[in-house]
Amino acid sequence: MNTTSEDYMERKSADRRALPRNAIGRRDRDHATTDLVTAKGEQGLGRTDSAARYILLTFALFLIGLLGVRSANTALAPLLHDDAHIERTAEILASGKSYLTYDLNIETRRLRHQHIANLDRTPYVAILGASHWQEAHAELGRGVDLYNAHVHRDYYEDILGVPEMFIQHDKLPKRMIISIRDNMFTKVEDRTDWLWVPILDDYRAMAKRLGIPAHDHFTDPLKPRLQQTLSLPLLKANVMRWLKSPVQPGASDLKKHPTLDTLLPDGSISWSMLHDEAFTPGRAKGDALSFAYSKRNSPPPLYPPAIEAVDKMLEYLVAQGVEIYLAHPPFNPVYWDAVQNSPYLDGLRKIEEQTRKFASTYGLKIIGGFDPYPLGCRPDQYIDGEHSNPECLQVIIDQFLELDAQKRS
Repeated sequence: MNTTSEDYMERKSADRRALPRNAIGRRDRDHATTDLVTAKGEQGLGRTDSAARYILLTFALFLIGLLGVRSANTALAPLLHDDAHIERTAEILASGKSYLTYDLNIETRRLRHQHIANLDRTPYVAILGASHWQEAHAELGRGVDLYNAHVHRDYYEDILGVPEMFIQHDKLPKRMIISIRDNMFTKVEDRTDWLWVPILDDYRAMAKRLGIPAHDHFTDPLKPRLQQTLSLPLLKANVMRWLKSPVQPGASDLKKHPTLDTLLPDGSISWSMLHDEAFTPGRAKGDALSFAYSKRNSPPPLYPPAIEAVDKMLEYLVAQGVEIYLAHPPFNPVYWDAVQNSPYLDGLRKIEEQTRKFASTYGLKIIGGFDPYPLGCRPDQYIDGEHSNPECLQVIIDQFLELDAQKRS
């Protein structure tokens, strides 16, 4: 059959055969569009590995930076973050020396445990409470061996945990002054601070001893502390404090220092002279009023499991022959006046009522009082709304000494 050029031109695409193709004889541009790795692509080989190394290096530098911040914060605030340093400080205090510190933002519970462990005696009387007792020096005992076992911002776990410290080391005093304050019976979930966390081990040990359930919140105390040690603003503050201080913290024979606060061998504290100058009546009044206005509409909580735990603790101590004196720390008169006729004051009345129930159940005496007026405590004896000086605290200690003398006679 003859064909013409017109025949070729008229062939449709459907008439064309699909012939197999191979790479032989292809042009360079064909190879460039089909090869998996081109010559240009070969130049980028290894870039993924380089990017991975860069990411790893950046991450490593980030971790090194975090560790540096943590190490620096720990070194510059050892009484808050360094357990080994806290233990060494407790040994210094137990030896009869004082310890100078930048300020009182410290971890008091571990310090208390280790201090008690290193005591060479069983104190005649121990004070259990929060920082409102911090200036209750041994001299207030008027010759009686008084040990100040206060911790910062005590909760009901402390009423169990601190006696456990004494019991573990066979140094349980036969007389205890135990504070019942406004926020003692606060539920764990309602707290905003974390410095109470280190008491949990002692608290759970005592709860087991008493046969009562114990919560396990914050089982890892490093979590909130870790956040503190990784803080850049805190690092800046710590560095500035270190640079400005003419004297570094450490052991001392002094009971009071010009620029550093002092931890004393009896468990109490002494403010620096610099702090004494800063604690003016005007500042104390302003702090007291600000604190009162923030509290007026927030009555103190009475969490039932907390009340039960303290009740069991008192029952146990009485069975061990411990003479217990329940105490209410007095507020600054400025603060007291500012919370009158408020839901907060109504809550305080309920705290007082619960304290009277404890006293009635176990035959205990109550000393002190939230109301500062019957005790004669004055505004100029306070640094804020609730922390008084030794002159006011002496009144409460004298009440104990008088009742104790009556029992002994």
